[in-house]
Amino acid sequence: MPLLRTATGFAAIVIASACADTATTPTGATMPASPAGPPFIETMAPEVTNAAVASCQSALETQTEGGVSVVGSETSEAATAIYMRVGANGAPWRCLVAPDGSGPDLMFMGSEGAA
Repeated sequence: MPLLRTATGFAAIVIASACADTATTPTGATMPASPAGPPFIETMAPEVTNAAVASCQSALETQTEGGVSVVGSETSEAATAIYMRVGANGAPWRCLVAPDGSGPDLMFMGSEGAA
């Protein structure tokens, strides 16, 4: 399947957090990132590669169900960070990955048990 994705525009793909309780989150409300965690970035860094974005998105798809949206990214010398929202409640996720897409490492950024 050809990848026709760009870092700035992703269609919703099947993903929703398997551990997220969408029944307790009002429809249309976006789950906030945990204030105790790192900042949740919702702007795209232009130097982020399509390989990094696709790798993170694919890794998240295998662990969750529902729709996923890539909403932000940032880069550093250590890694590229891809920020995504998952499902109807917009559960926040971060993925750290190499620019070539290798080694995606996912982290849920919401508060566990938050309603």
